[in-house]
Amino acid sequence: MREATESQSTARKVVVWLLASLGMIVLLSILAVLLGTVIMQLFGSVEQWRQWRVENYWLLLAWRLCLYTVLVMFWLQLKARLPKVAPGSTRNRLIRAEVMVVLLVLLIELSKASLRWMEAV
Repeated sequence: MREATESQSTARKVVVWLLASLGMIVLLSILAVLLGTVIMQLFGSVEQWRQWRVENYWLLLAWRLCLYTVLVMFWLQLKARLPKVAPGSTRNRLIRAEVMVVLLVLLIELSKASLRWMEAV
């Protein structure tokens, strides 16, 4: 009896997770379409939007750096609230995840910088 209840609970969790994931995909798709529509209304074409991005690279970089700073502050506050874990595999996984996020941000910013330099030439 207990196993049946646990399997039903697990099945419900999977269904809820799938529905939440589907909802997020639909929501992000709608946001992408709306963003595309707004960009086309403001700039007229994708090429004009790209040119605006190149011209305002430093302002947009400052905005992203502020955003990254706020995210790091929130992460450090959240991390301080997490239960302390002894050095081992759990702590190592957390450190690896943090390093991967930093590397991802660096990769994104370097790719944006290289695109700016290539378009400015």
